Amino acid sequence: MTPDMQQFQQPALGDNVMNDAKRTVKQKAVQGMMEYIFISFYLGVVLSLFTVYKVVILAEHNIDFAPHGFAIINALALAKIILVAQELHFAEQLRDAPLIYPTLLKSFAFTMLLALFKVVEHTSVGMFHGKSFYAAIASSGDGSWRGTICLIALLFVVLVPFFGFTELRRVFGKGRLEVAFFGPRHLLNLPPAVS
Repeated sequence: MTPDMQQFQQPALGDNVMNDAKRTVKQKAVQGMMEYIFISFYLGVVLSLFTVYKVVILAEHNIDFAPHGFAIINALALAKIILVAQELHFAEQLRDAPLIYPTLLKSFAFTMLLALFKVVEHTSVGMFHGKSFYAAIASSGDGSWRGTICLIALLFVVLVPFFGFTELRRVFGKGRLEVAFFGPRHLLNLPPAVS
């Protein structure tokens, strides 16, 4: 067996995840940074697409709107919130249930958490600019409850595939799902597909 193939072999039971005590601080930092980059990239792409869509819709009504940089800043901030919440084992009650349940629970719980942080952010910015507390809260979600609920629903739908992927990665072991998506399949040692 070549060294390349050994790298992707399914580890023996109990060997699939490196023990946290054995990992160095540098390894933990690198892994945390890679996860942060992945989450930031995913959220950045999605939030940028929402911004582009909003620009297109408003342009149809001759309204100029161009806060593209905010999507990236929001993605970086929201990614950090997700990482901290994951480190605190937020919404991990259904780890042993079928994957759809922890995926939906995490998507819903993180949607509520991120929505809360967005409301706090909008309120803080509004109050900084001299608005009253109630006027600042009302300005979040584009100033209406419909806008806020729509934003929350979109965020939930966006987080479902993200947490679906993270739950699959947790079950299969780190690295195996990435190889399934980006590497040759013969390295996975899967049984032949039955037609």
